[in-house]
Amino acid sequence: MMKFRIDVYLKNIVVYHELVARKLRMAQRQLRRASTVEEYQQIGILLRDAWLEFSKKIFSLDLVPEGEVAPGRSDAKAMLSFALAQWPHFTDKLKKLCNTLIDLANEIQHRRSIDELTTEWCLLNTAMAMALLFELDRQHTGRTSRRYYICPNCGSLNLAVTRDREVDFDGPGPEYESWECGDCEWQHYVLLG
Repeated sequence: MMKFRIDVYLKNIVVYHELVARKLRMAQRQLRRASTVEEYQQIGILLRDAWLEFSKKIFSLDLVPEGEVAPGRSDAKAMLSFALAQWPHFTDKLKKLCNTLIDLANEIQHRRSIDELTTEWCLLNTAMAMALLFELDRQHTGRTSRRYYICPNCGSLNLAVTRDREVDFDGPGPEYESWECGDCEWQHYVLLG
């Protein structure tokens, strides 16, 4: 039986990436019922997949310096490394924490002697780390122009980004970015200040 709940973190994560939150919620539900190694291994797969989706969300090919090889779409550690290195207050400890959790999710997926406590610890710390990283990503204003790389609604790469300013009677209002998908008409607005 789970001692800790991750719902408070899921509320923050779902704002940024619904699929990641859904995978973590599924892992939490499965952990409540899990009793066999195979069931714990399935939770490891969900955690690994959540890290992959999370990494894809904050990574962009334009983060890769010219001349360097871009990471593969299944290399969560490398994508995170490129993304986190762009943040002004990045510390290597944050990267090590993420790498440890990714490694543990992979170990849970493959190890035959995995237990409930290790699985729960990985799930709880993954949710905490992702909520923190999504918040840091939101605060990092240099990343605002790369908030979405694919449409979160349909997965299309056909996104148009427009930067504009609202006009008030007193003069120019706050600046914002408008994101629109050319395939499904999804729209998103981000106030820049």
